[in-house]
Amino acid sequence: MIIEEDSLDDLLNSTFSKIMRDGEEIASSKGKNSEIRNAQLVLNNPRARLSISESRSRLISCVGEFFWYLSGSDSIEFIEYYISNYKTFIDYKEDEETPALGAYGPRVFGEQNQFKAIERLLREKPDSRRAVISIYDKNDVFREDNRDIPCTCSLQFFIRDNTLHLTTIMRSNDAATGLVHDLFSFTLIQEIMWAKLARDNASLKLGTYTHIVGSLHIYHKDMKTVDSFLNMEGWQSKVSMEQINPDYLEDDLNIVMRLEQELRTDSLRGEFDLESIKDIFWQEIAIILLAYSYIKQEEYIKLKNLKDVCSSKPVLYFLNKRINKIDRENFI
Repeated sequence: MIIEEDSLDDLLNSTFSKIMRDGEEIASSKGKNSEIRNAQLVLNNPRARLSISESRSRLISCVGEFFWYLSGSDSIEFIEYYISNYKTFIDYKEDEETPALGAYGPRVFGEQNQFKAIERLLREKPDSRRAVISIYDKNDVFREDNRDIPCTCSLQFFIRDNTLHLTTIMRSNDAATGLVHDLFSFTLIQEIMWAKLARDNASLKLGTYTHIVGSLHIYHKDMKTVDSFLNMEGWQSKVSMEQINPDYLEDDLNIVMRLEQELRTDSLRGEFDLESIKDIFWQEIAIILLAYSYIKQEEYIKLKNLKDVCSSKPVLYFLNKRINKIDRENFI
């Protein structure tokens, strides 16, 4: 079964419709769900990775999870800054201090940095069929604590016709809550790989993103939200994020990663200078991080001022949505 679309919202719409229409009812340990198996989702434009729907937009948690991966961290405290109930997702007790056993960060960007190894491989042998990042590990099968087993098995990069494609293999995927996050992070990892390689190959193009899932499902508890997305919101405008500029990638990414850490740990001193970031893509990511910090600290004037320095349609949508919600609450 193949579903192919040009934007994330269109892909969600088609995928949800398929599961609601043809899904097989399954009783699992986490609850009843409707499942389709061996699904292949294709996003033709990986830069159209953001949802602008009312019910599916998860910009803050998507960005936070991406930086959690990129940092190589398995800290629960890190991801809880963005997803406060993360422990409930992985069946941890509230007072538990165990690191996230299935965290992707250490597996991809840790001491044995698979991302860097694959970057080197693709430079040396662009047509390689070995450009695979492994996430699911044989040790996951045998560990006694079977909570937080990675849902993602592997990421495989292909350069064909001077175009970089990415194929992700997942054993399981919650379409209603997890799919948005996975598509955001993995397509951004794809584009960062493209930007690194494009510095030495200016004609390299960004190709398609393919997402293959053994069990793609929607839990019955989420059916109402999914139904609202399908029947009340319908099809969304196709919007894309800015293209990453390969020339500024290293410096700008380091600046934004430092900003993320300082905001998350409340250690930022003074006002952050957005103009220190040269690439508009990373400026927009910084705006998202700053907006979330201003919301948490109730600095609403600063939040509203971010609209004046933002040009991205999906990020402006996010800012307006948050500002309108705050204005309604204050009015009431």
